[in-house]
Amino acid sequence: MTNTTTAEIAALEASLAAARAALAEETVRADALNRIAASIGAGGDLEQVVQTVVDGGVELTGAAFGAFFYTAFDDNGDTLTLYSLSGAPRSAFDHFPMVRKTAIFAPTFNGEGILRSDDITADPRYGRSAPFHGMPRGHLPVRSYLGVPVISRSGEVLGALLFGHPEAGRFSERLEHLMAGIGAQAAVAIDNVRLHQSARAEVRERSLAEERQRLLLNELNHRVKNTLASVQSIARQSLLNAKDIETYHKAFEARLMALSQTHNLLTAQNWEGASLLDILAAELRPHGGGREGGGARFTVHGDQDVRLRPKAAVALGMAIHELATNALKYGALSTPNGHVALRLGLQDQQPDRRLVIEWTESGGPEVVKPDRRGFGSRLLERGLAGELAGRVRLDYHPTGLSCRMELPLQVLEPTE
Repeated sequence: MTNTTTAEIAALEASLAAARAALAEETVRADALNRIAASIGAGGDLEQVVQTVVDGGVELTGAAFGAFFYTAFDDNGDTLTLYSLSGAPRSAFDHFPMVRKTAIFAPTFNGEGILRSDDITADPRYGRSAPFHGMPRGHLPVRSYLGVPVISRSGEVLGALLFGHPEAGRFSERLEHLMAGIGAQAAVAIDNVRLHQSARAEVRERSLAEERQRLLLNELNHRVKNTLASVQSIARQSLLNAKDIETYHKAFEARLMALSQTHNLLTAQNWEGASLLDILAAELRPHGGGREGGGARFTVHGDQDVRLRPKAAVALGMAIHELATNALKYGALSTPNGHVALRLGLQDQQPDRRLVIEWTESGGPEVVKPDRRGFGSRLLERGLAGELAGRVRLDYHPTGLSCRMELPLQVLEPTE
């Protein structure tokens, strides 16, 4: 009786120990599942979610190590293949190339299903791919193998969970079914993180678009106010110098056209700036001038071009227009043989570098200094000095008017 009782007790103790071990194993698995579920529910950083999944997978399967290879996107939208490890340091894999779709890995990365092997080295697909034909030298030993595809709800293969163990027969069919569920949860996690990232990116883009729109509206308001102020000034000054309404109308219309030409050049460059040579060509073309060599009535010396900020472009465009209009009415362009020479150059003394524009007329009627200052002379002497911090000198030589403009480059050129 005593022997029978002792055997029964031993059997009961063994059964209890096995039950405790099974309970402990299930407790570990339950904890791992809870951590994975919590991480998926929290969303957040993709790398953190992926690491939680692969760590939990190693605990659930009892693998010696596991890895999660997945696809991510950089800021330019390009795809990147990344991986997270558990059970082994990254240094154990850093000197090996990224996993490829070899015969062993292809079913998993193609989303064909789970691949479970009690001894992967005995699989007929093992060792068929160059350059290693098996595990590379120095690779952690693997006999038991489990590959689980992570597939999005849309059918896209997002990545692969890979687990290994140096001993054979470590992964049961029950674990295979369990890891299929983990793979599905991992897919949900990655989908959710991507949705959150996409939503955040959309919010950022919308915020940037609203800010750009606000800046554009402010800039438009600023330009409209400046343009209206310019038109008012042109109208007022044209009226002061007009002998009659017809003279006023012609002068006012011509000045508006000059302003419009400069605005057209700026609009073509998104109001970021305009070329000095393009402005000269636009203002001189109606009078027989142009860009190449200046035209029949003009000679342009120096091909020094300067990119002008909008304010400087408008001021210089109006100044050249007034010089050309005055030459057409009273100066060199009022006679068939008259001529205008334009010289462009830079004074390179640092830090006060200056653009120098010289306008010299010849071949016209004898010049007499006017008794009163007209719109053009006021625009040149006061406007350029006030608007562009420049120096302007008008000389009324009997042989022809000359005008010298010295304008600081730091005021003319756009700020980067």
